[in-house]
Amino acid sequence: MKLKLIALAAMLAAGSAQAAIDTGTLSGNGELLLNLKWKDTALTDGNQSASAAFDLGITLDYAAANFNTAGFSQSWDLSSYGNQLATFTGTTNLNIANAEMNVFAIDGSGTNPGDIRLVSTTGGISATGSALSLTAASIPNNGTLNSIPGNVTVVNFFAAVNGSSSHSLVANGASNADASSGAAWFDNGTGMDKFGNQAIFDTTGKFDGSYAAGTGVLAGQAKALPFYMVTTSSDTPTDKATMSAFGFDVDGDGVVEFDNNGALAGGTSEIGLWTLQGNTLTYSVAAAVPEAETYAMMLAGLGLVGFMVRRRRNAI
Repeated sequence: MKLKLIALAAMLAAGSAQAAIDTGTLSGNGELLLNLKWKDTALTDGNQSASAAFDLGITLDYAAANFNTAGFSQSWDLSSYGNQLATFTGTTNLNIANAEMNVFAIDGSGTNPGDIRLVSTTGGISATGSALSLTAASIPNNGTLNSIPGNVTVVNFFAAVNGSSSHSLVANGASNADASSGAAWFDNGTGMDKFGNQAIFDTTGKFDGSYAAGTGVLAGQAKALPFYMVTTSSDTPTDKATMSAFGFDVDGDGVVEFDNNGALAGGTSEIGLWTLQGNTLTYSVAAAVPEAETYAMMLAGLGLVGFMVRRRRNAI
């Protein structure tokens, strides 16, 4: 409860409640945007597609400050936004197992190393679910990262979404689109899901099977997406950007790791994960495992309580 109150206080302090989505281009502190997307590639009718955008009402800075905290959890009831989720899931012929999900926010206000930042879900977990696939080839270079905030697809997407009454007039709003909606559709042009055709941010692995922990969170099973912070590392465009996973180092080995087999301390992934179960979107981080001394103190405390109870009974 205390952690939830702290999270609520931090969110209120962030002061992010506003109508139009803060893109981060001027403020340097963009708001997190949830995007759902589905496209029926078997049909030629472009309207057999759908996307939905949900302004989560928290900022990149808030995520950076809180999303690596042990035991942190925050949820959003997407049904509270209106009928946008129902409209998305009710799309004609929609195959929920092939729906895709993405959460991202941008800081595009600076020019120095470390100024350009992006937080985003990716398919960065390997097919076996045992490790991150953060190979040198998969991490974008500084030039790629610097191009994202001003990329025409990204700029036009934000402009189109913010131009709708669902976002321009309502704080933390939501909106729907399909292939007939132009730039507001999440797969328009080169595809917002690729952030200007940059493959590292591509969610085409889908939200239903890019690692072995399960399938179809949109349908209610145990499936999740990892979350990353990416920042520019230097003034050299060809240098690799700095990319790290959000989460908590449960086993204390200095690395935030994904674990699909329960081998880590606590038997859970250390990486912070996004899930969508029914109407509820959740971001959560594994809790810290109590040290042996803590367990000893707990057992001693329980023993003392038991002793006092027995002594009181005997006195009666």
